[in-house]
Amino acid sequence: MNNLAAESDLRQLQSSEQRDPIFYWIIALIGAFVLLPSFSLDYGVFESTSQEFKEAMGWSGMNISWLWFTMPLVLLNRPFQAQDKYAKKRHQFDISYAGFCVLFTLLSSWYTEQGLGYATIVLFISLGCVITLALARLEYLGGDIFVIGALVSIVSLISIFIIYPSIAIFVPMFQDDMGNFVMWQFVEILGRSQIIQIILNSIMLGTSVGVVATIFGLVFAIYTTRIAKRSAFIARIFSILPIVTPPFVVGLGVTLMLGRSGYITELMVDWFGLQHTNWLYGFTGIWMAQVLAFSPMSFMILDGAMKSLSPSLEEASYTLRANRYQTFFQIVMPLLKPALANSFLIIFVQSLADFSNPLVLGGSFDVLATQIYFYIAGAQLDYASASTLGAVLLLFSLAIFVIQYIWIGKRSYVTISGKSYRGDVQPLPAGIKYGVSGLLYFWMAFNILLYGSIVFGSFTVNWGVDYSLTLDNYINLFGMGFSEGAWPSLLTTMTYAGVAAPLTALFGLLIAYIVVRQQFHGKKVIEFATMLCFAVPGTVAGVSYILAFNDAPVYLTGTAVIVIISMVMRNIPVGIRAGIAGLGQLDKSLDEASLSLRANSFKTITHILIPLLRPAILSTLIYSFVRAMTTVSAIIFLVTPETRVATSYILNRVEDGEYGIAIAYGSVLIFVMLAIILIFDALVGEARVSRSKANNQD
Repeated sequence: MNNLAAESDLRQLQSSEQRDPIFYWIIALIGAFVLLPSFSLDYGVFESTSQEFKEAMGWSGMNISWLWFTMPLVLLNRPFQAQDKYAKKRHQFDISYAGFCVLFTLLSSWYTEQGLGYATIVLFISLGCVITLALARLEYLGGDIFVIGALVSIVSLISIFIIYPSIAIFVPMFQDDMGNFVMWQFVEILGRSQIIQIILNSIMLGTSVGVVATIFGLVFAIYTTRIAKRSAFIARIFSILPIVTPPFVVGLGVTLMLGRSGYITELMVDWFGLQHTNWLYGFTGIWMAQVLAFSPMSFMILDGAMKSLSPSLEEASYTLRANRYQTFFQIVMPLLKPALANSFLIIFVQSLADFSNPLVLGGSFDVLATQIYFYIAGAQLDYASASTLGAVLLLFSLAIFVIQYIWIGKRSYVTISGKSYRGDVQPLPAGIKYGVSGLLYFWMAFNILLYGSIVFGSFTVNWGVDYSLTLDNYINLFGMGFSEGAWPSLLTTMTYAGVAAPLTALFGLLIAYIVVRQQFHGKKVIEFATMLCFAVPGTVAGVSYILAFNDAPVYLTGTAVIVIISMVMRNIPVGIRAGIAGLGQLDKSLDEASLSLRANSFKTITHILIPLLRPAILSTLIYSFVRAMTTVSAIIFLVTPETRVATSYILNRVEDGEYGIAIAYGSVLIFVMLAIILIFDALVGEARVSRSKANNQD
């Protein structure tokens, strides 16, 4: 009897081991249906009444959610064993039917205008796992469950938070105030003389800023690579400052210098008898602030291009009796064409998307980004016009992005070969050397005055009226307790940035691993779609998130979740590029050796790749944190009084005319983030030096 019982227990154990894991995911989604709300709650779980919570539960009455959670039960009408002679067809059925259930849930929610609740998160995760298991059993991507699951997750997140919002911004273009379909409404909007002038203003501003900022970026790059010896760190400092400078602060600094009450303006009035005018407010002021803000970005692009040029080409030019001017303009400059074009296109897009400087210095000079903001946040809400201008801005950016991605990306300007000798760096012509140095010193002097004005202005009673020193601005910000002043917004911002930064680094690394290390159809589409985050202007991203997530099927507006998601998606291209660059330096044989020792992809990433990619990951963490702390254009439409961040607090102070408080808050953020970057840079530098010493000792 004991033997029979033991055999029975063994058979039950084997049966349970062979039970399809899909069975457990079906149980999970049914459990979510019973325990969690199927429909969205207006004020969240903790602030909703018991009656609202009961109505959000799917089982409280017959409704469409019963279909959402019972349709996947069809997957149970199949053998519990994982393998049988119809396995391939069954796995294909699992994939197609699970995908159908996802689409049915989304479309029915959109049609019935009922937002999806927390239970549907488990529903979609369960169906995604069903698809992952089925693809693994079909030996897709070698049957690696981790890689397949990562790919399914990436495609889902890209579809929800990149593609869907980008499409949603076009919808209001074809709807009137009552929601009726109006085919040619956008033509009427674009035909307005005011809109035409705004578009022309933006193009003119973007073009002029792109040209001048690229020239200054080239000047910095030439100085650091061909002129500077011990002073090259100066350009590095000035390249960091715009990254850590919060929005509005550069514009306010320019106002303190050159506005009606600016000290340079006062000097010009006293010394030269010039009259007070509003010349700064308009095209001139915006242009000046954007050139100051974006030139370091151009420098970072051109600095790498200058360093990659092979000096042997210049030596060859000199041997052919060309003088230094001919060599510079006919050899060096043509080789920099792709980098110069890249710089111009990126600065052009950044100028179009800039929201803060035109808001502070625009005056009557309207541009696309600020006009979109006024249509959404102004006295008269106009989604149709905001959507139309957002679509125009998006199409401009996408067109430039495609040009950069296809045209520049396919051209070859290779100057470094496998030969060991590269030649010595040749001196520049004297005229170019003195001209570059003079422009750099002028730039340095202007920036010292600018940031000095920002710091000094934060300690004055009233700039232009009373220059007496005071701590009142800082006391109003941080001296009234943690529940008053700037503390709530600062703590909230640091919390959001602290959550968004690691998500950005990990998600970017995961996408980079899939793109670099795996081969599958549609890889280029995924890479292109993720890089769209960089091409989409922040203002457009904010408006698109409002239009996409302020209605069924997904309600996210007014929550902290949408702010964090916006921060992650805006910075994800940085994580991807850092991951791709890091993986490009690691031989694929490391992965193969790990897999040959029977380690799966997850263990390979966590035990082999992540330790080797630690500097790239840490760089992405710091950059993402700083960018999340200073972002404004993408989240200004998404924050509420409960989710207010530092930049929105500064914007409110600017709108109220409290420039001293705004500048004081900006100064604090600059020093805090600059300290974070320098500490991190020192730590990473020490780690690299220690690693280099260890290698030399070996």
